[in-house]
Amino acid sequence: MDVTPTHPVLLAGYGGRTTEHEGVDTPLWARAMVIGTTKPAVIVALDNCGVTQAITDRLAKRLAKSGVAADRLVVATTHTHNAPTLVGYAPIVWKGRTTPEQDQRVEAYTKFVIDKMQQAVAKALTWREPMTLEWTQGRATFGGNRRVVNNGNWAGFGHQRNAPVDHALPVLAARDAKGNVRAVWANYACHCTTVGGRNRISGDWAGFANTWIEKEFGRAVSLMTIGCGADVGPQPSGNLAIAEEHGRAIATETKRLLAEKTTPLGGAPTIVARQIKLPLAKPKPRAHWEEQLKSGGFHHQLAKAMLAKLDATGEIPAEVNYPVSVWKFDNDLAMVFLAGEVVVDYSVRLKRELDWSRLWLNAWANDMPGYIPSRRILREGGYEADFSQVYYEQPGRYDPAVEDKLVNTIRELVGSEFAAKPGQEPSPFHKAPSGESLAFKRLAGWVGGDRSDAEQQLIQTLRRYVRIAQPPVAGVTSTDQEPTEWHNFAGDFVPRGFIRQQKTGTELAWVTPPFSKLAGTALVYGFTGGVGWVTEPQTDGFSLSIGGEEKLRFDVTRELSRWVSDDKTVELIYLPTWTSAVDSGGFFFVSLTRIPVNDDGAVEFAVRSLGQGSKRWFALDKKQPDKILLQKLGQALD
Repeated sequence: MDVTPTHPVLLAGYGGRTTEHEGVDTPLWARAMVIGTTKPAVIVALDNCGVTQAITDRLAKRLAKSGVAADRLVVATTHTHNAPTLVGYAPIVWKGRTTPEQDQRVEAYTKFVIDKMQQAVAKALTWREPMTLEWTQGRATFGGNRRVVNNGNWAGFGHQRNAPVDHALPVLAARDAKGNVRAVWANYACHCTTVGGRNRISGDWAGFANTWIEKEFGRAVSLMTIGCGADVGPQPSGNLAIAEEHGRAIATETKRLLAEKTTPLGGAPTIVARQIKLPLAKPKPRAHWEEQLKSGGFHHQLAKAMLAKLDATGEIPAEVNYPVSVWKFDNDLAMVFLAGEVVVDYSVRLKRELDWSRLWLNAWANDMPGYIPSRRILREGGYEADFSQVYYEQPGRYDPAVEDKLVNTIRELVGSEFAAKPGQEPSPFHKAPSGESLAFKRLAGWVGGDRSDAEQQLIQTLRRYVRIAQPPVAGVTSTDQEPTEWHNFAGDFVPRGFIRQQKTGTELAWVTPPFSKLAGTALVYGFTGGVGWVTEPQTDGFSLSIGGEEKLRFDVTRELSRWVSDDKTVELIYLPTWTSAVDSGGFFFVSLTRIPVNDDGAVEFAVRSLGQGSKRWFALDKKQPDKILLQKLGQALD
């Protein structure tokens, strides 16, 4: 059912927007699926930032007349930040900033949405027919942890690449008697904030995912919901075109998954639900809130709300009402529905303590008490732990006991049959998959293509070098290098040190392990790193020194390249296996026919900047290739 507003209304998601929406980029929808006959399980996926328990209860009361029990209803939102705010959602955001007319239009839209959700469920109940259910899970990769942490403390929003994510993409599908896919339900743990603070209506990436899935499957209805991704945002982001790219990536993976082997589900789920109370830190006394009245903005409004509670009941509650629901499809799948903005740490922990291969985690379901932080996030502080609580009219942060309370409840409801077995393999979804196999596949295709005589000669040399290459780095000895993470030979983000051509003489130096040399051969070292920013001003480049003596000079390139010292004793070959428009990452091989060893029987290398005023860089990966990786490289070159 189309729930695009027909009148101006305030949007949820960003406190900086001050006016009602200015237009519609894409429509919004309420999508419903009903499973079962006498006691149906009902999921409503709503394009909205979030629904309160009061809204869920209003819908449940209406649906009771149709035979839908309240504990068998889930209202899950896509958390798009470009949908109208609903009554009661993040109440402090608009408190004191709206006119009576604006409040009336929010109330009118809320009633409109409840009507449409009811109609969607009613139609789904009417249109029930025998179908088979199946499920599977794959991967989407555009979600990135947005919490930038420095020295153990939250430092703002950005992209923290070494922080946890959940890239699982579970998919449930229903097929009719002819085998046609008629319903698709997918779930991914990432904020719907690609478009940003644009004051226009859109479903963001989840809306585009539904659109593209329905195009792929013709008659199917698509439902998109969101996992435990409260601290995960879309990477990249910034406009509608990027949102559509993310949505299309979901649809492409969904189509691939449903064309392969899936797990059949026996029928309607058994459902268990529980209301629990999550512990907050001890609320501040009246004097604190009276002092906060002197502040402005959101803190002033929160203080007014807390003082009103003290006046009405004499206390501020130190607990938050919290609904948890679990759908179990025999022993094949457990779906967990959690309220609010649940951070990804819960996914990481639950997929360690439970069988991740049979687990589906859904957040933003049935109620919106705010962010649900983990112990780690409470320790680091910042938005999800602290300031966000103001928006949701909470008196302060959660007590660290919140994590165990919620996890233990989920484990009880899911049951021992879904517990992790001893020695369970870790979930593969908490970091981006390596591009290693794809990099070697591309390299093999390139090697087998139409190569020039010079390229063929270099490839032949590399085949020989790969077989005899020595371990390249025992330790980095320079202090000029800067630490970073960037794309390696496979396109993966890895720790590395780098120098730039901004200052002449800047040096990245390292020492090798004591060497062993085969008689009659050159000594060859193979290491990984990269060079980059070809569009920066060209200088005299970099020098490569061996044993303190400059032997040759090289510079930034994105192509297979070779440099030789004037005395022919040193050869450097660079094989880039990952490239962007300005950078590359790959394998360096250095061949030495005259070997200047130090007192420890090792060789000292140094790369030094010969120019200045340019951001061109050279990098050395912290983790260097072992024999197995070099064997894979050799296989790709053969």
